[in-house]
Amino acid sequence: MGEFFGISIIILYVLTILKYIFRLINKYFGTALSKNEKFYNVYRKIVSIITKNHRVFGMLTILFILAHFIVEFSKHGIIVTGVIAASFMIIQILLGLYATITKKINKSWMFIHRLISILILVAILIHIS
Repeated sequence: MGEFFGISIIILYVLTILKYIFRLINKYFGTALSKNEKFYNVYRKIVSIITKNHRVFGMLTILFILAHFIVEFSKHGIIVTGVIAASFMIIQILLGLYATITKKINKSWMFIHRLISILILVAILIHIS
């Protein structure tokens, strides 16, 4: 069961960071992509779904982290690499909640939010290796 929750966390994390990845794709390749109308229409629908559900993916990630922690803690106790990865994810969600509540997103906030996404990836890779 712990493995199921762990894999679910990774999937949800990927779905969450796709919003940023799609923004980069649009920034650098948007004009080229729009030339293929059929592909671009499907692509835009996918981007829309990912963007609209960014917060949902983040919140589900936290729920699955808690479930994963409970299952794994009962079997193995504290695993430091897991605690570090989960801590970065929780910080990330708190940053997201702060932005949602205060409606204050500036360049510094965005930089930190994206940096933590990278730290989460590194922490997850260390945790699962």
